Amino acid sequence: MHMNGGTDVKKKLKPLVDYIILVLYSICMYILWKLCKLGGTHYWLRMMLPFVIILIILLLVRLILKHRGYRASYFKFYLVLFVAISLVFGGMIVHTAIPYNGALSWKIDDFLNHKKINFTHNNIYKNGINGVIDDVGEKISLPEKLYVSDDFYIEFTEDGTITNVETMLYGENDKGQLKGFLLSYDYKKDNRINVWLNEGEGLSINPDKLLNPFFAILKQSSYKEQVHSWNLVKQDQTYAFLYSGKQTVNSEDGLFILDGDADGDGKYNSGLSTSKLASGGEFNGYKASLYIKNNKDISSVSYLMEPQYISPEMLENRHNSKMLEDAKSSKSWITDDNNGTVYTFTLDNKKVGYRLKVVDAAAGSRFYALEKTIDGGNNWKMINENPFMDNAGVAEGIIFFSNDFGFIGIQGASGEYSQIYNTKDGGLTFSEVNLPMDKVTDIPKEGKEIGLKLDDYKYFSMPESKGNKLYITVTVGEYESNGIQFYSEDDGENWNILTK
Repeated sequence: MHMNGGTDVKKKLKPLVDYIILVLYSICMYILWKLCKLGGTHYWLRMMLPFVIILIILLLVRLILKHRGYRASYFKFYLVLFVAISLVFGGMIVHTAIPYNGALSWKIDDFLNHKKINFTHNNIYKNGINGVIDDVGEKISLPEKLYVSDDFYIEFTEDGTITNVETMLYGENDKGQLKGFLLSYDYKKDNRINVWLNEGEGLSINPDKLLNPFFAILKQSSYKEQVHSWNLVKQDQTYAFLYSGKQTVNSEDGLFILDGDADGDGKYNSGLSTSKLASGGEFNGYKASLYIKNNKDISSVSYLMEPQYISPEMLENRHNSKMLEDAKSSKSWITDDNNGTVYTFTLDNKKVGYRLKVVDAAAGSRFYALEKTIDGGNNWKMINENPFMDNAGVAEGIIFFSNDFGFIGIQGASGEYSQIYNTKDGGLTFSEVNLPMDKVTDIPKEGKEIGLKLDDYKYFSMPESKGNKLYITVTVGEYESNGIQFYSEDDGENWNILTK
């Protein structure tokens, strides 16, 4: 009887081994999924190791049982469970390989698009930045014409040894496809250049960002002598170049203009002197700046190739054109920060515009005249020399809802009060907007909580049009939004308190 009982126990334990194997297999697949989803190889593999060891032991036991003639009567059911577990967790693992769905996707992306390249031509004096491009080009097919996405940053020591490179380059390959290359090198971390490849997402060809002019600047400039002179003043410094393509320059301090063809088009400007900037204007050309890293005591120098001089008159014309363009696209008004002029164009006709032009200023306040255009801003005519009726301040705004009907506003220098004026004859005459403040019986809750009184509400916001009504909010200051609201249904002839 005792022997028969032992035999029965063994018969029951044999199928139990198969189910334990399935459970352990499920646990291992679950941990593997978590690893692919979250990353952290060391943590998850250490957690999985005990289950793997037990699983291997049980698989060996299962092989021994099979060798001794054990055949499971439920093999098909067992196989179905095994396949189901594999498909469920396998699908979950595959999902983590899809971009942005898990750590596995980043590992795959890194494997496919991240290259490490030996950096041998690492002296800027001997190789320029050509050495960087040549070393990368030996392992990766680069476009013949390269551009910088933002800038090309490179650090080097006094003897020319390159210590750091950071840049995003891109260009079209021989098939016309846009390709991007993110380059990163830090001698403290690795002696190789890290290159990440992409398909040029978010990039477009910009001729002003051509890389070739940087080669030409390094070849034409005397930056080695500049570094040497700096080194005599302070040794053991790190030097850096920053190249961003075409840039504007409006100061001659530390500026050197280099002759030569920077972009290879066979044309270049020569004979220009930095002293040209003394009379105003600016240069626009390919620029690379050289400076000492982490040193504010010594000023940087800039090298400029193929500069174009833009006169003050041209700059002003460009600025004015931009102001007109912005004013026409605005639904209200815009202010020229250069001179304080406030522009608006009528909402129903962008040929007709008005501007409040500063004619005098004193003690933080300004006096304005009103000008009008009927040809989109090509010509302006003075139509009212005193639209604010001798009141001075800072223009709050100007808006015309039609060719003739509009409002102008002026605020005190403190920004705590303002006045609004209305015109119905295209700005020839104005009348002050008077709101029935004496009929206000209550002020906003927010004002009460901080102890405000009705007399504190003196700032009239510019009118807003909604449907067939105009609205004005009276607040305690320029930047406040909570206030007492008024509305008009007859183009500002009469105003009523808006009750909530």
